[in-house]
Amino acid sequence: MQPAFTAMIVIALFAMTANAQVFISRTDSSMDKIIGQPFTLGEVGAVVVDNGKEIKVLHAMPVDMRPKAYKDIDLKDGDVVLMCNGKRLKTLKELEEAYNATAVGADFKMGVKRGDERMIVAFAKADPKDLPKMQMTMSTGDGPMPAGGGNVRRMVVGGHGQNMGDAEPLMGLGLIVGKRDNIVKVVSVLPNAPKGTDFKVDDVIETFNGEKVKSPAQFLEMYDKLAVGAKLEVQYKRGDKTMQASLAKPEAPQGRIMMRTNQ
Repeated sequence: MQPAFTAMIVIALFAMTANAQVFISRTDSSMDKIIGQPFTLGEVGAVVVDNGKEIKVLHAMPVDMRPKAYKDIDLKDGDVVLMCNGKRLKTLKELEEAYNATAVGADFKMGVKRGDERMIVAFAKADPKDLPKMQMTMSTGDGPMPAGGGNVRRMVVGGHGQNMGDAEPLMGLGLIVGKRDNIVKVVSVLPNAPKGTDFKVDDVIETFNGEKVKSPAQFLEMYDKLAVGAKLEVQYKRGDKTMQASLAKPEAPQGRIMMRTNQ
């Protein structure tokens, strides 16, 4: 049996760089169990899941963040996908296979239920290389990582599936850090930031447990290696002032972060 976990998510929106955006989408719904791997429709930034009962849109990217050609596509959080390309769906895998079999430029059609209303949602399939890169990070509670604190799954879609590279979420610390001008900085402070920390946007991350932080990915790797409860120290700079955060590593919350880079 495939693992299931509960999605819990908040919506925040900001620019990481001149051409990048991140949002965190939280649905406080203990009913939404996600079985297996979610499937993403990059054209509308939709995360589609199997919750054990139905094929459902867990989250669709806000309209103003979608590529211009897809801003008018009427797909919303909570929509239930019943059919695609004229065939009734039994599994999420069937939706993925139908999408993959659709030629670039051809219409991909889904039969969708929204409450008591049923409708057809159709859009032209984009060439993956023309889609914005989007990275999704999910922290789940369905089993311990070696360092403790739940499993973390990552999915990258669009732009040939390249890693965004310039930003990483540290969900336990409630931070997203990015690299700007070869400096690792805080680009967002999330609502779940631990009490007692005082990180702010544009704080420069200098060291983690005494080791120089050279990139967001390295910072995340060092952080992930620590067990929950282990002591950690982050030295950072705010303007001309050097500051330090000392705390025990908290458990990562359940949730998901989606990051998009405009091209």
